Amino acid sequence: MSTVTEIADAVRDVLAGLDWVTYASDVDFLPPVNQADVCALVLPFDQNSTATADSLGDTITLIHLLNVEFWVQHRNGEAARTLRIGRDAGTLAIAALLAQDGEGYTIAREYQFTERIEPQFVTHLNVPWLVASLRVPVENEVTT
Repeated sequence: MSTVTEIADAVRDVLAGLDWVTYASDVDFLPPVNQADVCALVLPFDQNSTATADSLGDTITLIHLLNVEFWVQHRNGEAARTLRIGRDAGTLAIAALLAQDGEGYTIAREYQFTERIEPQFVTHLNVPWLVASLRVPVENEVTT
């Protein structure tokens, strides 16, 4: 049995391996401005979990919708780069997560990944960031 924290760790590890992600964390809530250009944060905020009992045994299947935020630091004169990364972050992350499905987490394939891009820049420590959120459906089983 994996805990949700262990699953978040595994998701973070996959995202950290993306060549365009410069910082990944599942313990930070905001990006470190001086250390990162594109951050992938696996946050507990807005996480949803549901449980269904298996009618044939003592197994409970848990479905978790994990929230990943990609913070893309915007620099003057680089709007095309900021927008490209923000638009593509979800698709590229989904592909990587599906490619490593079963390595610390299991994608709940009957559920959907969903992505949302904030309607405007988010300012953190006087730096503008484009924030794209990705809901990642994962599952695990618990034996009672």
